[in-house]
Amino acid sequence: MTYEEARKYIEYTDTLGSVLGLDSIKELLRRLGDPQNKVKVVHIAGTNGKGSICAFLDGILENAGYVVGRYISPTIFTYLERFQINGTYMDEDTFAVYLERVKNVADAMAADGLNRPTSFETETAIAFCYFMDKNVDILLLETGMGGLLDATNVCKSPLCTIIASISMDHTQFLGDTLQKIYSQKLGIMKKDVPCVAYPVNEDLMPQWIEKCDENATTGFSVMVNPSDIGILHSGLDGSSYIYKGNTYDLAVPGIYQIYNSVVAVETAYMLQKEGYDLKNVNISDGLAATRWKGRFQKLMDVPPVYVDGAHNPGGWRALRKNIDTYFPGRDLIYICGVFRDKDYRQMLEIMMPGAGSFIAVQPDNPRALSNRELGELAKMYIDSVYVQDDVDDAVEQALRISSEVEDPVVIIFGSLSFIGPIIDRAEHGCYKKDYHHGSDMEAGREND
Repeated sequence: MTYEEARKYIEYTDTLGSVLGLDSIKELLRRLGDPQNKVKVVHIAGTNGKGSICAFLDGILENAGYVVGRYISPTIFTYLERFQINGTYMDEDTFAVYLERVKNVADAMAADGLNRPTSFETETAIAFCYFMDKNVDILLLETGMGGLLDATNVCKSPLCTIIASISMDHTQFLGDTLQKIYSQKLGIMKKDVPCVAYPVNEDLMPQWIEKCDENATTGFSVMVNPSDIGILHSGLDGSSYIYKGNTYDLAVPGIYQIYNSVVAVETAYMLQKEGYDLKNVNISDGLAATRWKGRFQKLMDVPPVYVDGAHNPGGWRALRKNIDTYFPGRDLIYICGVFRDKDYRQMLEIMMPGAGSFIAVQPDNPRALSNRELGELAKMYIDSVYVQDDVDDAVEQALRISSEVEDPVVIIFGSLSFIGPIIDRAEHGCYKKDYHHGSDMEAGREND
């Protein structure tokens, strides 16, 4: 099987949709020899911050010399970003080999009258087989959606579980309240397995306490306490803080990244108790070296251009906080594209106050909201709304607009799906540096 054939099969299984439940994935893995039980796993669920926490933890573990596997979704740059070992993506030929192995078992299941595994179930099975064969020291395993019924929730005894930040997302699957969503996320907790949690509000605390009691982990599970964190500095160049007597530096900006990194620190403490040789210098150096593309990442200095993969209410609020903290009073120029199954009206409510210009784009995805519809909604807030069919044209337009205002900042956000090519092109200096005034800037303006 070639890589192209493998991807076509994944595209076919995409049409099977998302199926919450573990029967199919368990049967698939059983027929593959239950590889999930032969890998040491740190399992993480949450609405926002899963990738950042794993990036920090990966940095700590690699600094200590460990071989670290990561299974992540969604991806920014390439499909094979899903499967990483020490930051190196699985190659195309390897993916084709593992896909064929899993597909053969899926074919047998279908022949036996069982449901054919979905794309995420297929990818999850590939991940377990691959990381088992590569004998990684630890697999950092991110849920795809939810937790309790997510296909990744098949490991009997992970080393540790992590619950990242919680907000409203995937409500059609996970529930229409934070309590229902949190219940799904807490479903990855296991009996006698420690859990590290991002801080939650008082309304959710009873669920955390109850779940710890239910799994007999009350004595050794940890929820990060913000009062234990002493922030020394937080700016666009990163942050410094004191946590439990130790000083840590981050190169990634954003207040929320301090809390994400503390979750990683507490997880490292848990792994120390499991016998992993993680010294404080590994923790501090690993955190300081961590970079996480697409999360409030600066792409250009003049004008300042930032990209952020914020794609749900929690992410938008975090981005809004960063904007209010670091860019008060600046001329905000937005480039935005979003999926139609997201709460894009709430996104606009959060993000539009203070905006100067808004450029609507349409991600290259069947779930994308029309750029024209998004533009019409944005005009409820400001007049300077534009629509572009090409993302590069949108960036060029934003840069031209920036030359006409006094103190510009360009913010690109709304979905992870369209920002990867922008990051790549910006890092290769593909966007123009000389911007002129003129009527061509008006070409993308949405007609009233």
